Amino acid sequence: MTQPVVESIDIYGIGPDGEKVSWSSFLGPMYEAMIVVELTFDNGLVGVAGSTVYTEHEFDRSVVESASLMAPFLLGKGLFDIPKIYAECMSRYVPLKNVATSLFDIAMHDAKGKLLNLPIYKMLGQAQSRVRAYASSPLLEDNQQYIEYCHQMLAQGFNAIKIHPRCVFQEDYSLVKVLQEEFADQDIGWSLDVDANYNRQQALRMGRLLDKYEWDFFEEPLSDTDFEGYRYLSENLDIDIVAGGNAVPNLQLINQALQRGSWDRVRFDFTTIGGFTNGGRVMALSQAYGLKAEVQSWGYTLTQAANLHMMLSNANCEYFEQAAPYEKYEVGAKQVFRPDSEGFINPTELPGLGVELDWDVLDPLVYFHRRFSR
Repeated sequence: MTQPVVESIDIYGIGPDGEKVSWSSFLGPMYEAMIVVELTFDNGLVGVAGSTVYTEHEFDRSVVESASLMAPFLLGKGLFDIPKIYAECMSRYVPLKNVATSLFDIAMHDAKGKLLNLPIYKMLGQAQSRVRAYASSPLLEDNQQYIEYCHQMLAQGFNAIKIHPRCVFQEDYSLVKVLQEEFADQDIGWSLDVDANYNRQQALRMGRLLDKYEWDFFEEPLSDTDFEGYRYLSENLDIDIVAGGNAVPNLQLINQALQRGSWDRVRFDFTTIGGFTNGGRVMALSQAYGLKAEVQSWGYTLTQAANLHMMLSNANCEYFEQAAPYEKYEVGAKQVFRPDSEGFINPTELPGLGVELDWDVLDPLVYFHRRFSR
């Protein structure tokens, strides 16, 4: 059978004009770029993928340039050669190649799913039919705003919430107590993400408070690379300790952390870890250690879709992270993901990623476009 080959590649940097949020008082408003790649094959098939990139001051140009440096290696490649293509991309001298390779790997899987008329999670092997969502908060001004936010999210169908506090220890400690008192009579899956802004002593104190309240997990109390600090927390706290998942998008480094007992759950984003090809290896590694995978899926709909498909194809994923309010992240997507009446996210059941883009909406927001052809 003659396989389809990549005929042309389009790379887009898209700058949506929604409200700019942050997740720490030490960061400015984030310019959240939607990076999209489209692979067009010689039979007319189109595979698409998207990554959400967070920068201060202006929209990203590093990832679009990285993808542009990688794109020529994809031209003429066959759709059934995804593992070989992944290996070749990762062998190239391209900055940020883990992100660029992820985009192309996901787009190849999207095209393959469309060719087979299967959603990617079914193509990979279905393990779940839906995933419980948590509302992932932006940075807010004070305790009252966090209380109001949580009430709003519960009213929208969420039954789990992750708090991004101000990341100032004493303020955060007070906030956790206030939330616990306000919602003491409700069964909520709580988690806290402090963006690596604590020292070990502060992280231990906060962890003990979260243990007392039986919160689900404590994310990024320290820098991702502080394996020994994480091991210390994991050994001295009951709550699951989780890294941020951004600083070590590397299978070997993740394995080293797990060998040390640093993390209680593995955290990463399929749009930066190497797409489905390498992401599947990390999932297998986490399962070998008997750990849950706390997948990062903050971002635009294409980012959410890629992570959702891998979650559905593995049994050890408990939560889907949904940045909320979620409307700004739905821009240009004809299909979106929102919690059902029980607080779960369901796939669209369309083939591939299951998301179609509305270019009438996105075209005015494009700040970078480059095309490569054979």
